[in-house]
Amino acid sequence: MPNTLPWLMPGLDIVAHVSLAMLLGWIIGYERFFSGRATGSQVYCLVSATSAAVTLLAGYPSLWYGGTGGPAGGGDPTRVIGSILTGIGFLGAGLIVQTGMNVRGLTTAASIWGVAALGILVGVHFYVPAIGLTALFVIAVELLPWLERRLPARMAFSSTLKFRKGYQPRVDTVRDYLAERGLTMPPETMALKFRHERFQLECLIFARGTGRAAAMSDIALELAALPDVESFVMTRSSRA
Repeated sequence: MPNTLPWLMPGLDIVAHVSLAMLLGWIIGYERFFSGRATGSQVYCLVSATSAAVTLLAGYPSLWYGGTGGPAGGGDPTRVIGSILTGIGFLGAGLIVQTGMNVRGLTTAASIWGVAALGILVGVHFYVPAIGLTALFVIAVELLPWLERRLPARMAFSSTLKFRKGYQPRVDTVRDYLAERGLTMPPETMALKFRHERFQLECLIFARGTGRAAAMSDIALELAALPDVESFVMTRSSRA
């Protein structure tokens, strides 16, 4: 026990602080999720937890490599750590793909960056923090989405409204029509286009509620009843 305690207690301390960092990151992420503008709260959790883990790691150099501090004449581990995280960051950026108003790959990119931190922790023999960070990652990407689906939030839907030929739409009229039905269309998300002698309005529509399928059905019914709309396409806006 005397030989184990010096490494166990700092390890548990790191896990506790990383847990707090992940909780605070989730609070920020949930605010974005509630507003319908989330990058995915998992991303906030992973980045916050990883940043805390690497920062705390630098505070215990005397315990690196099993307390030996590394082989004599070895390089500076902090420079190696910085290079790893920077390089993995570029790798993760290549996984992010934007299609229209939807963004895919953010959670995967953040996960890869977080896994790099796990490798660093294991590399310097911080096994307890590595195991704790792994458990927190599983919570972030598996349990938190399940929890958020049961919490109130604003659902965001990417919509394209195609008006009948010859009709000149007024954006204010469409926005007021939706507002009367409890739907929000922020002005900064609107784009009015003219194609094939018809106007098209591209926008994000926000609806409150916990049921995504129900919210989409409600919006579809309201859009179908909108005067002079010939057709429309609506998809769930994603930032995962």
